[in-house]
Amino acid sequence: MHPKQWLRLHTWAGMVLGSLLLLVCLSGTLATLSFEIEYLLDKKHRALAPRQGQTDFAALQRSLEQQYPGSQVKSVYLHPADYLAGEVWLTTTDEPFRYIYFDANTGQLLGEGGWGRVRRFLRNLHMNLSLGNGGKWLVTGLSLLLLISLVSSFSVYQKWWRQFLRKPRSLKLWQRGSWSDWHKLVGVWGWWFSALIMLTGLWYLAEKVLQTATVAHYPTAPAVIALETDQRPGLGAIASIARQALPGLDVTTIQYPARGDQAIRVYGQRGDLLVRDRASRVYLHPASGEVLQVQTAADLSLLSRIVDTADPLHFGNFAGLGVKLLWALGGLALSFMVAAGLWMSWLRVRRKRPTVRRWLGTSGSFALILSLLAIVLTCLTFQQGPEKAPLYSPVLATSPPAAMPSLMPRPEQPEA
Repeated sequence: MHPKQWLRLHTWAGMVLGSLLLLVCLSGTLATLSFEIEYLLDKKHRALAPRQGQTDFAALQRSLEQQYPGSQVKSVYLHPADYLAGEVWLTTTDEPFRYIYFDANTGQLLGEGGWGRVRRFLRNLHMNLSLGNGGKWLVTGLSLLLLISLVSSFSVYQKWWRQFLRKPRSLKLWQRGSWSDWHKLVGVWGWWFSALIMLTGLWYLAEKVLQTATVAHYPTAPAVIALETDQRPGLGAIASIARQALPGLDVTTIQYPARGDQAIRVYGQRGDLLVRDRASRVYLHPASGEVLQVQTAADLSLLSRIVDTADPLHFGNFAGLGVKLLWALGGLALSFMVAAGLWMSWLRVRRKRPTVRRWLGTSGSFALILSLLAIVLTCLTFQQGPEKAPLYSPVLATSPPAAMPSLMPRPEQPEA
């Protein structure tokens, strides 16, 4: 292709859904630091001290029983960052959910809150524009525009490698050339981050296609035979059994099922590189506590491993606050490039005094309207949590069930 054709393609990719792309980039940048934002806004999100060793989940359950009798635990989650409080999703007799925050070292309860949080607002906006399944297709599809922009940029900017140390002109609002200089400079320094976000975005799009086509691409949960019993293991017993079944597991998540024919899921980390907690997991019988299946990151196929690696790479939450700040800086750079591209396009045509509608075109106008609609919908709906649903977990502060075995034997599993 001729350089001018590459330029037209590059411009089109930035303009066709430019405002929507900008919104997704900005919301993703903030989502990267959403936990830290909550940490600064409210002390209940702050751990009392950095986590030392394994969490005493039995102590946590005792604290919950004292303060929330008659409730049921849906899930418990510990953050990778040890300065953040742990979270319990609790279902009470009159509420479908309530978040309880606790100190991971002592099990001490630190406060409570509802569904609508900073991270929920940003997640809904970034993940699907608060438009459900259709919004998820739109957001993941934007990775194709990033792909076109990235590939075309190397032809648009001839001898781009010289731009790394080239001093740009002072940025002036109405001077298109100065914006072009900064657009190029930020682009060549941030190409690796743009490529990373583009590749993980393409994976999310591919995963969406696989899910829609019901193509198996990840190990499934084991079948569970429901038992006629009221016995249900508590948090301490679950954590103890999972740690014995999978030595070295740092339990970070416990999820109770909705029914007696579904497994309890225990997730955690075992020092594996670049995988989310779900890569290492133990499935337990919801009544007996029997170990039904064990999974480690080493057991995963390449496709399954990508499933558990995409999130840490996309959000930078795999190596502490420093990496998250670097990812946020990269997100700001990407947002700047999108915004600068839109502004340069306006400066190029403004002498002709076009209307905003004519400048944006049909697709650009659609993207702008959709972006505004997404913001409004997110503001109106992000506090609306799920409806109350059945839950197969022990009722807190009731007579304890018969003592659970320290470790039920793991049955032989067929080769994957």
